[in-house]
Amino acid sequence: MLVDCHTHLQQHGEQPPMTRALIEEYVRAGEARGVTTVCITEHLFRFEEAYKLLHGWWDEDPDARLAGMVEQYWKDHVSGKVADYVRLVEDAKAAGLPVLLGIEMDWLHGKEDLLRSFLAPYDWDIVLGSVHYIGSWGIDDDLFIDQWDTHDIAETWVEYGALMKELAESGLVDTLTHPDVLKKFGHRPQNETPLHDLILAGAAVNGTAVELNSNGIRRCGEVFPALPLVERAHALGLPITLASDAHVPKLVGSHFDQLVAWAKSAGYTEASTFVGRKKQSYSIE
Repeated sequence: MLVDCHTHLQQHGEQPPMTRALIEEYVRAGEARGVTTVCITEHLFRFEEAYKLLHGWWDEDPDARLAGMVEQYWKDHVSGKVADYVRLVEDAKAAGLPVLLGIEMDWLHGKEDLLRSFLAPYDWDIVLGSVHYIGSWGIDDDLFIDQWDTHDIAETWVEYGALMKELAESGLVDTLTHPDVLKKFGHRPQNETPLHDLILAGAAVNGTAVELNSNGIRRCGEVFPALPLVERAHALGLPITLASDAHVPKLVGSHFDQLVAWAKSAGYTEASTFVGRKKQSYSIE
């Protein structure tokens, strides 16, 4: 048994129709790699309801250029209604497809109540929590890569870690996605321990899972997150989830052999998924 806990039906910058046929492609691609269940976890910013509810959060950044870039990005990526998305995935589940209903929720500082109200009406199986923004700086997006030249790397990692800690402490999410995604472009401080300290302190509050994400292998040659963080998560008894972060069917379950090896080297013999927001563990031995 293997569960891919993090997949998307649309690539960034594209809006292919979210359909049953597309979900079936994801399932078939996963089955070819031994994945028995696929969590469909589309981005929060894909949905009209989120755009309307959270519109203007970017204006709190004093850099008007960055705020404008984020506003345009969010506007360009809206592709439908969350109610239609939920219905699509739930209908696929009812038809017997091995999929779970999820969402990847961006953590936006100071917007916890709005995020909670967005999630509340729907019966999610799994809610992923991610930090993609420090202010209006998209820290893992090519559009904003120039910002790395004007920020101290070590300080940025700590700022990001503080946001991850807030996210975990909120109790809104089941797992922390790509926990050290900042290394995507190769910007790493000499000492990554302060980030690990913040993430683990937050995760320990609610027993939030730590995601092992194979997109790191594709992006920077190393799993998200680094092994020392995974080892410390194991020592704290925190669960882990396995994730491809696929945005196209062919990447479902990608590099899961390496994720399992990463987990085992940190001491794990089990990974987890979530059904109805309840953790379910399975053996990876």
